[in-house]
Amino acid sequence: MILASISSTLNAKPYCISHRGVTENSIENSMSSIQNAIDVGSDGVEFDIHHTKDGHAILMHDEDLVRVAKSRDGRKCPVTSLVKDLRLREIQNNCVLKNGEEIATLKEALQYLETRDLYTFLELKDSPNTRSIQLIEEYNRQKPELLRVISFESKALRVLKKLRKISDFWRDVELMRVYKFLPFSFSDYGVDIYYKTRFMAWLPRLFGKELGVWTVDEDKDLRRVIKRKIKFITTNRVERCMELKEN
Repeated sequence: MILASISSTLNAKPYCISHRGVTENSIENSMSSIQNAIDVGSDGVEFDIHHTKDGHAILMHDEDLVRVAKSRDGRKCPVTSLVKDLRLREIQNNCVLKNGEEIATLKEALQYLETRDLYTFLELKDSPNTRSIQLIEEYNRQKPELLRVISFESKALRVLKKLRKISDFWRDVELMRVYKFLPFSFSDYGVDIYYKTRFMAWLPRLFGKELGVWTVDEDKDLRRVIKRKIKFITTNRVERCMELKEN
């Protein structure tokens, strides 16, 4: 079984995943960056979520808004406050992204992607609540095989792992643990590793685990990763990734 899985992986071309959408002419984790990822033909799109004080998930990489948001005209956006300390209405009433776009919610992103035939990489920056779990199920019910829920936090993934005991949907969804340094466990999840530790790529495959690498942007690194036949490549240069993998 394991040898068959490795053989299948080695013979397949990798999937190029847009990191926080395509951000060349947009802002990361925005609806326009997701639209851009679709427009350029990405194999998949990755985005991050944080939960507000009242339990709504918004698309945001950082714990606060300071890097990507600004105040609405005549309002004061609490950009330095933690997302977890703010209510959704407070964010929506006072803040927009720096390009004037609305800050996207998980529901908006999933609703938009529901009928799209591409991989969705949803990175949990904190633990999902019941509302977010229900949204994920609702908008991915027809394509759980295209959903990857990833996180640096094993406690966030454990919430979803427990659902596998009672839910056919979650048994069909792949969970992936993200590592900045060397991965140290392959028992429960697929593995998404930092590209500089790509020399460890053989180890998860030995255990029959799904493998991704992030964030690969330079041509030389893309070529090396593609040569290793890793399943998923998360990149800020998705068009170049797709071009190189076809050569």
